[in-house]
Amino acid sequence: MRFPQKYVFLTILSALLVFGFGAHAADSTANLGEGRYFIATENAVVKKLFGARHEFSGGFTTDLTRGELWALDRIFKIPIEEVPLWSVNAENTIAVGIESLFGIPSAKKEPPGQKSSERKYFPDEQIGWGIETIYNSPLISLTSGGEGATVAILDTGVETAHLDLKRRVSECVDFTRSSVVTNTCEDKNGHGTHVAGVIAADGGEDGLGLWGVAPAAELAVYKVCRNDGTCWADDVAAAIGYAVKRGANIVSMSFGGGKESSLVRDAVREAYQSNVLLVASAGNAGPKSGTVTYPAGESEVVAVGALDPALEIPEWSSRGVNDGDYIVEEKEIELAAPGVDIESTWFDGGYRYLSGTSMAAPFVSGLAAKLWNGAATSTRALIQQLAADIAPAGDDPASGFGLPTLK
Repeated sequence: MRFPQKYVFLTILSALLVFGFGAHAADSTANLGEGRYFIATENAVVKKLFGARHEFSGGFTTDLTRGELWALDRIFKIPIEEVPLWSVNAENTIAVGIESLFGIPSAKKEPPGQKSSERKYFPDEQIGWGIETIYNSPLISLTSGGEGATVAILDTGVETAHLDLKRRVSECVDFTRSSVVTNTCEDKNGHGTHVAGVIAADGGEDGLGLWGVAPAAELAVYKVCRNDGTCWADDVAAAIGYAVKRGANIVSMSFGGGKESSLVRDAVREAYQSNVLLVASAGNAGPKSGTVTYPAGESEVVAVGALDPALEIPEWSSRGVNDGDYIVEEKEIELAAPGVDIESTWFDGGYRYLSGTSMAAPFVSGLAAKLWNGAATSTRALIQQLAADIAPAGDDPASGFGLPTLK
């Protein structure tokens, strides 16, 4: 158990202090607070003493108090690195199918002439404006594609019993607990379920539900964000590495933050070299330039900004810093996709409208699944080729190559 070990440790520490060890050392942790850290050692004793959440090359992560931070620095002299805490990139707008919000009764009537024995809620539209835009058709009545492609969704989990998603989820793993737990990905936030619907909702067995971009794709759901929408970067890094080992083709991430993480950077590069396409929301920190968050800011990741129904860039969508000639480097927007008033699946079995670059990224992830050709780099290049320019002309900091649509 960890607590008895800590008591022993504190006893030893007290003795060391009595004899003056480390009494005059500079305290490099003075500005660090209680939180999660990467401990740069593979020493088994230290690992057992502090407890490892995730193990990585060269060390492990754990939650530390101020006293433990001080001890690692002053007594053990072990390098430590703060683990960033990121968050999902979405804002709630309008509730559909949720009785508890706004005091509005939510049970929706069945469409005339159509019956469903299971379904309690129905979407406002089975095909939303975002799907019509990506499919380049206002007349589309259902979507198709995604066979053979696996999309790993790193998010708040997914409601696997949702009628429009239950046939799509092939795996569930929770990385947010003290130890990784398989066969569970419970979503008490709703964000991850919403993202999953955009990518691969299949209308349900009755055909009366919502349709996503690639309704035949498999979804591997990796819970890396807690129920409050915050996401520790080490959970993200561990999940990316797991997705690579499990053979995922695409990794979809709709969260981010301003601080980089060496753990995530290493995991992203490993995934990139392993033929995995990584897609992430650019962030909701616009309109200033250079506001693309991480992990979207990594060059190996497709950073996606948002568009509204008029195909204009919302003010809040993050901007890159490129100057008109696209070069794969950090903090650039690569593509733009629908991200305003997007209706999708929700964790109560109903539907909800959300806005944010969190909603834009899964449109690109779903399109990648639909177009997947076995190679991440060529699939990425194909999506870039399909992108239609968004004003201003040419590659720009707000929309990159533009809006990718099917021809």
